[in-house]
Amino acid sequence: MSSSFHASTVDWLGSWIAAGQIKPGQAIKVEADLGQQLGVSRTVIREAIKTLVAKGMLEVGPKVGTRVLPVRRWNLFDPQVVGWLSRNGLPENFVDDLLDLRRTIEPMAVRWACERASLEQIHAVQLAYNALERAVDSGIDYNRADQAFHECILAASHNQFIEQMVPALGALLAVSFEVSAADPDELRRTLPIHKDMADAIAARDSARGVWACMTLIDNADLAIKRFYPQVMADKKAS
Repeated sequence: MSSSFHASTVDWLGSWIAAGQIKPGQAIKVEADLGQQLGVSRTVIREAIKTLVAKGMLEVGPKVGTRVLPVRRWNLFDPQVVGWLSRNGLPENFVDDLLDLRRTIEPMAVRWACERASLEQIHAVQLAYNALERAVDSGIDYNRADQAFHECILAASHNQFIEQMVPALGALLAVSFEVSAADPDELRRTLPIHKDMADAIAARDSARGVWACMTLIDNADLAIKRFYPQVMADKKAS
């Protein structure tokens, strides 16, 4: 039960901070006030604050109290932090930086997957593509299928740093897909490019794979520029 209280308190506080309810540099309520508001003990609040300090969202000091830190100090490779930020719509510069990150990491991961993927991993990429194709036809869970497809490729890169980043990159990719998928034609239009990438990995054709990857990211960039304002408006309205 205490673990459940801790998780729900962390989630509430993290989402509250990420929504901008309290600005960077400001001090949050004392533990007793927060505990009374959320109906949990001061110990639960104290442990939740420690968790958010570890995520880079808060700082605690004898003179400053418990203060919110600027977003640039937050651990943006923490899937939970990204989830909190995305609930209320990400700033446009965050999405731009995310696309830059994808351009930096994904093409090289595809190249290495073409060169290093095991037969089992090639098969997993093909299965992930098949699931993506079915999702486009059914219109169900496309973003989740797209995320799984890209995560398979990242794992097939056989780079231990990228492999350890897969959970965080997966959360960031999910944000990118959510925005770009606001264009209903984008899903079917990019499906052949996903197939090119899967087939390139199977054929060990790194040039073709990298080209397909860069084309997908460029398409996502264009879709985001067209549809991001509407996505933001929808989030704020909800």
